[in-house]
Amino acid sequence: MRLRLSRDVERPLREHVEELATRGTGLLFILSIATVFWWWQIDILLEAWLASLPLGAAEGSVSIYDPHGWMSTRWSLIALLALITTLPLATQQLLSFADDGLLPSERKWLRMVAIGGVSVGIFTAAVWWLWGYPYAIGSAESISGVENIGVKYDAVLLFEVGIGVSWWIFLVVISIIGLTVARLLSLMVTEPFDPFRIRIHGTLLFVWWLACPSALEGVWLPLSVLLVIVPEMVNQWMPKPALSSNARSPTPVFDSEGGLHRRLFAMCHCEGACPSISSSAAPSSLGWVENQAFCLDTDARDALLDAVIRNRVDHLIISGCDGSPLPVQFRQSLATSNCKLSGQGWLDKNPSKSECSASLLALSTHFEE
Repeated sequence: MRLRLSRDVERPLREHVEELATRGTGLLFILSIATVFWWWQIDILLEAWLASLPLGAAEGSVSIYDPHGWMSTRWSLIALLALITTLPLATQQLLSFADDGLLPSERKWLRMVAIGGVSVGIFTAAVWWLWGYPYAIGSAESISGVENIGVKYDAVLLFEVGIGVSWWIFLVVISIIGLTVARLLSLMVTEPFDPFRIRIHGTLLFVWWLACPSALEGVWLPLSVLLVIVPEMVNQWMPKPALSSNARSPTPVFDSEGGLHRRLFAMCHCEGACPSISSSAAPSSLGWVENQAFCLDTDARDALLDAVIRNRVDHLIISGCDGSPLPVQFRQSLATSNCKLSGQGWLDKNPSKSECSASLLALSTHFEE
């Protein structure tokens, strides 16, 4: 399905690939610089963190039993810090590159998830390393101490667990924000097997499978289950999607032959020249959107196309005309989406409010093949 938004500009595929390559090259350069910087600072950082632990690194309670594993863990920490350092710039580049090809609700979702997820994820990871993990280590030592038995910690396992929990926290935050924003923007319905919900959970579970360290392999499955359950539980307490006072989604209606129909009525005021009625006068099953002039407002047309696709509308009705004044690319996008376009012609007929209400009632009860 190929859609064309109002601000789309025809460009060869080669230009998109070159733009992506340019942005990717810049990010790799910044990532390389960040990697060199953290490689230079990693020993100082590790010493400071170990010294801050309740067990105290100076007491000799932290040992390295696997030098090769320690080298791998050390470089994992360097890579993690370099990625965190580069994340803000990577987020900006992602939003800038994807902005022109997204529908309005998709653009809002991506911005809120990317900016909110990165910010909250970095904050929670910092809290985990600076307070949560040291507290957990101190608590474990105090409740599991046995007389005349000393406590020794493997540095490799110590940092692997910290890195793994950091990834898990970050993915949970991303999942919570992603599901909540998708719900508010009506990108996702309440069914448990909604395709958008499955894509979010599937992607994050795959990332968790890749990022989970060997030290947490024994609890990978429980943590994976929690990665799905925790965001879903939190999402139930989040605000429910609220449509504006002059807009609503269509309700599916069956015709006499059992066919399912979703109709959306676009109340176009034609800059005040078209007779209009309020959304409360229309049947509740009929979807409703409203604007001063869809043929003149490019953003409104993109939002209208977005609503058609998200709600799987099969029939769009324009109030003032038959739809022919709308741009060709908009009508082609509707046809690609298997949505029929028609109009009431109120601008020429100049009907009364009672006649307008009667025609809307007929739209919700009669279906033409």
